[in-house]
Amino acid sequence: MTDAPLSPLEHALLTHDWDVLTARAGLSTRASRLAAALTGIRRGEYAEVLDAIPAEPGEGLRYLGDVARWRTGTLAAERGEEFAEAFSRLHHDDVVTVATIQKSGTHWMRFFLTNYARVLTDPGVDQAISYPQLLKQFYGNNRWQVFREAEPYREPTDLLAQHGISDVTMQHFRHDYDPFVFSPGKKIMLYRNPLDFVISLFHYTIKQRPQNRDKAEHPRDVIEKMLSEYGRHYLTLNSYRDDASVFVSSYEALKADPAARFREVVTFLGLPLVDDAVDRALTLSDISTIRAMEERQGRSMVVKLDGYFTRDGSIGQWKQFFDDADVKHAAEVLDSYGIDLDSFTVDG
Repeated sequence: MTDAPLSPLEHALLTHDWDVLTARAGLSTRASRLAAALTGIRRGEYAEVLDAIPAEPGEGLRYLGDVARWRTGTLAAERGEEFAEAFSRLHHDDVVTVATIQKSGTHWMRFFLTNYARVLTDPGVDQAISYPQLLKQFYGNNRWQVFREAEPYREPTDLLAQHGISDVTMQHFRHDYDPFVFSPGKKIMLYRNPLDFVISLFHYTIKQRPQNRDKAEHPRDVIEKMLSEYGRHYLTLNSYRDDASVFVSSYEALKADPAARFREVVTFLGLPLVDDAVDRALTLSDISTIRAMEERQGRSMVVKLDGYFTRDGSIGQWKQFFDDADVKHAAEVLDSYGIDLDSFTVDG
């Protein structure tokens, strides 16, 4: 293994290692402030946490301050009634969160769960929904975007309320600490093999965005930066492997046998397992269905891009871009985070 890129405290923040967080908590660095806020909230020392939040805390510490305010009942006075109500509802234990490393099937899972809810209610449903419909009419909340006030809170449909689910939300992992540590409710955590992650993220954030194209010409130009981000996110995800309230799956496993894997998701969530409903929901959520909708509309479904959001869902697309030297370099970067490239499915 190469030299670790993370300090013990940075590692602990990502994996909620409470012993290390308690030992390293303080006010001298941003990481130690995060540790102090996390451990303070865990101990119920909310006033002390709020007293230590700096005037310009950044979104991570701001969120932890809001957790403390929420738990003391002062969030509405500080941030407004509407924000406080949304914050509270997104922390209910009947909320399901699709928690993912980017480009790992986030929207596929969101579409499936939405369509499964639709089909359970009306077995005859045969019309696919668009992404704007998913957001506005069904389950549109991106938790962190609501917490940082970048997106509005969207009232969820009540299609799954009778089954004990008030909302199906989404959120990506963070680079600085585990963002789910104070979030109850079931979580579906998804990841993708790191080589295809780089290719997909390169296209999504650079190649398909004219304003960013001068940042890199080829995926290998950003392989180290993107895999460092991946390593941090994967450490958090991996720390939940034994948590009974979390369903962990690779994108490759979903692709290999969607019918089996999505039936496991339905069972995990405690929803009635109706085989015909699973099959219909999978059809309505398939990448080909969503891509056809994008092509009819002539634009990307999620954000403004050159080309379509549903660019390429295949496994092993990295082979079009990376040679043996690139793969070796990728393995070394991942190894520095304690991650073995050989443990992933990298070929379709």
